[in-house]
Amino acid sequence: MTTRSSTIDIREVSYQEFATTGRAIADYAFGPSPQEHNAEELLKSEPYYTHARPLVAFVDGVPLATVSTYDMSQNIRGKVVRMGGVAAVASMPAARRRGIVRQLMEETFQIQREMRMPVSALYPFRDSFYERLGYATLPQQRYVTIKPDALAPLVRLDKPGSCEQVTMKDGFDEWRAFLERYQLTTHGFSLKHISNSVRHRDINQRWLAFARHKGEVVGAMTFQITGHTEKMLVDTFYSISSVGRYQLLDWIGRHTDQVTDAQIELQPDDYPETWFRDLNPMVTNQSGKDAWPAPMGRVVDVALLDGIGAGDGKIALEITDELCPWNNGTFTFSGSNAGLMVSEGGKPKAKITIQGLS
Repeated sequence: MTTRSSTIDIREVSYQEFATTGRAIADYAFGPSPQEHNAEELLKSEPYYTHARPLVAFVDGVPLATVSTYDMSQNIRGKVVRMGGVAAVASMPAARRRGIVRQLMEETFQIQREMRMPVSALYPFRDSFYERLGYATLPQQRYVTIKPDALAPLVRLDKPGSCEQVTMKDGFDEWRAFLERYQLTTHGFSLKHISNSVRHRDINQRWLAFARHKGEVVGAMTFQITGHTEKMLVDTFYSISSVGRYQLLDWIGRHTDQVTDAQIELQPDDYPETWFRDLNPMVTNQSGKDAWPAPMGRVVDVALLDGIGAGDGKIALEITDELCPWNNGTFTFSGSNAGLMVSEGGKPKAKITIQGLS
């Protein structure tokens, strides 16, 4: 058994080493156990993690806790910035309640700052734990369930545009290009690094539907069908115009008699009750038995918020941040010409925690 006087060594590891150390810890925390680990099989996924930064905590030489940062991008008030996606935060029982994960997170924030990531986000196992690490809760995912036959009147209407269905393997490049374009105008929208995102193409387990109008992709969704008279699971549903939205809804409506229900993951500003008459949408934040919690986010480096969208005005705030000491102090936030300028110093009008700023 480890003791309080144990030697704790936290270091960044290669994916090869993570596959034989941190992966087993994460699987113990979030999966069924015991289970055999096939390192050879895990190494096949290495190309998808070329931009991941895994940390492992070794206690007296034994790997007992881990966390990984994934290089992502996110639109923050109109500016697309790098974002540190945090995942696989896990520890073995011998490492729990000892502050080891907190130390890992401190190192993680150092890495994210070095990578010039202004913000970080994750899905928490417990909100209160990550709140103490500076994170604030973001809107939870919502899902709407509709009956495809309720869209029959829409299918019969004459509409501009068209819709095309292809496999993920065949349509990935066009889908990714559309997502990058969609991100430019959508606050909060995040994307995985392309090296990780191509996994969708390679496993090829989703259909793609593209809504087109005047030669341009104006909407896209990914979906799978669980079986005849079962469900159509639409896990992404994005449009940049009403033509795009209604072409995608039309495509769902064409699955009447094939599926009983269509479940669509919504964006925060989606209100399906306004989409079409007699739709009778059922909205919930639970997608099934394995419901995801609300995501959380935090500012990693206040100075790097420079350039995001802002209204006109100016205020100086004294900020406190226990885990990112470079954020401690007074910063002046000035908004003009729809952009934010951040500078150190000023006469503070208020004191605020990093959670409050985030």
